[in-house]
Amino acid sequence: MRRGARIKPYKNASGGWGSVHSLGNILLREHVPLKAQPVLSRQNKTDGFACVSCAWAKPAKPHLFEFCENGAKATAWEITRNRVELEFFRKHSVTALMEWSDFQLEQAGRLTHPMRIRAGQNHYEEVSWETAFAEIGQLLKGYDPDSVVFCGFRRSRPCIPT
Repeated sequence: MRRGARIKPYKNASGGWGSVHSLGNILLREHVPLKAQPVLSRQNKTDGFACVSCAWAKPAKPHLFEFCENGAKATAWEITRNRVELEFFRKHSVTALMEWSDFQLEQAGRLTHPMRIRAGQNHYEEVSWETAFAEIGQLLKGYDPDSVVFCGFRRSRPCIPT
């Protein structure tokens, strides 16, 4: 804990108009204010999908806006129109990208292709989906099945626009 930091009770609502304002800013920055509404209306709903950034439960009788601000922001970042095209990886080395903050990397956008980096190289390169799955599968075959743990999720319906 920081020296001199104080902990005191917080009596205001968590969320509220400040959260709505902050979320609105994120939706505008990601260029998805209209696209986000139908997606967020299904987040943490019984016929929708779970929060993409946490384990918020799906309540039996959820309210329309029953999701946390950070989960809604994570969904906005997932459906962003910002894309990291192949030229990005030609321009930026792995060494350079390691200097970027998580926020800067997130703002660059979503990947458009499977990528890999070869040993001794300093730039990611595009590979086909077939190659990516084949190489990952080959690597996984070398592990003892009892020594590998996977965590994954899927949505009942896709929410990411193409």
